[in-house]
Amino acid sequence: MKLKTLLSIILVFFITCIYSQEVSIDGTYNGRNLFVLNPTESSGFCVSEVKVNGQKTKDELNSNSFEIDFSLLKIETGQHVHVQIFHKINCKPSIINPEVIQENLKFNFLNAKVNRKGFLCWDIQGMLSDGEFTVEQFRWEKWVKAAVLKPQDTVSLNNYAQEISPNTAQNLFRIKFTDKKGKETISKEIKYTLPGKEIMIVSEKIKDRIAFSFVTMYEIIDESGNLLLQGNDKYVDTSSLTKGKYFVNYDNKTEAFSKR
Repeated sequence: MKLKTLLSIILVFFITCIYSQEVSIDGTYNGRNLFVLNPTESSGFCVSEVKVNGQKTKDELNSNSFEIDFSLLKIETGQHVHVQIFHKINCKPSIINPEVIQENLKFNFLNAKVNRKGFLCWDIQGMLSDGEFTVEQFRWEKWVKAAVLKPQDTVSLNNYAQEISPNTAQNLFRIKFTDKKGKETISKEIKYTLPGKEIMIVSEKIKDRIAFSFVTMYEIIDESGNLLLQGNDKYVDTSSLTKGKYFVNYDNKTEAFSKR
């Protein structure tokens, strides 16, 4: 009798562990339903049960994707929802469109810094709508676009890293997120000091190219302030420029030159 009882306890514990994993999300119902990707698992599908505000849903879960239909639970527009998706331990479902219940949820930039490998790294906490990140660097008395990234799909935390091209000495970076409506959220400024030799123009005469002493980000502007060339390199092909006076922004400085 004791052996049977022990075996029953072990069986219940084993079954509980299999179905003990949970993905949860909070938000506000705005008339749109959530869609869930439900991967297959050795004994069927990953998701075992879905609850909204503690109430079991009536959705069909035996499919590689399914919809959490809030209307079947008589959820009213504007009502807070706490969604729990229970799944087996060796797989994980994903919510395709979490933003439909979290459109008004703000997010924060966290732990933004430049690591030893020369990457600008940051985390975000919260939800992002459709949009993009722009990494900007303060150069030549203005903020210059250094890179553009698309956000990753998530329900909680994202980690990002972008290789940068710092100038010598003091650097200043920031990260900007722009949503589909044009609203911008900007991180705090990130300071970074890069020790090294000063970058200089080593070309004696500029005719068909400019040569720098090291690879650097650059811009070439005419006397009217029009941007003509830009990039990140040790050499700049200037053969397309007509004769005249120009300005080259590079590293952390600006110099004038004449094309002859």
